[in-house]
Amino acid sequence: MEKVLIISPQKQAYDTIYDIIKPLNFSSYDYVASGNEARRKFDFTDYDLTIINTPLSDEFGSELVLDIAEKSLSAILILVKSEITEQVQDKVAITGAFVIGKPINRQVLLQSIPFALNSKQIIENLREQNKALKRKVDDTKVIERAKFSLIKYLGLDEKQAHRYIQKQAMDLRVSPRVVADNILKTYEV
Repeated sequence: MEKVLIISPQKQAYDTIYDIIKPLNFSSYDYVASGNEARRKFDFTDYDLTIINTPLSDEFGSELVLDIAEKSLSAILILVKSEITEQVQDKVAITGAFVIGKPINRQVLLQSIPFALNSKQIIENLREQNKALKRKVDDTKVIERAKFSLIKYLGLDEKQAHRYIQKQAMDLRVSPRVVADNILKTYEV
């Protein structure tokens, strides 16, 4: 089901966090003490939830949040001193990470985890939609170039070129993009 990575310079803090979130029944819990160890973990494993207890032994932790958000779709909770929560939130806002002030309130941590996981899912869905839209825009550009080639080399008007591509796509049972690619291969050598 869901894998959790807890990053904390002190094993005692890991144990405390683990005891708080254990009732949520994640499938696995991993622990590392530094940002560099965490980066190596993300090279081989996808985590659903990452909890960072700052400051880490080799860095503060906000840089790690940015790296994790770039590499993965992990939901991220970063635990910082209450006095600096706003500063850290400003640094990591683009990632969707949740910043929680220390000392840790058990209830706040338990309530933040479902929100973070839901946010992760929303971000993942938005990324997929973004990819689909980019593909659609790319397809449209190629189809428009193919129409231009048909207009230029076969003397068709725009409506006829559009109809030609649509008919070829239906007849050959391929997408209009495939037809457009073939047209461009033929006319744009």
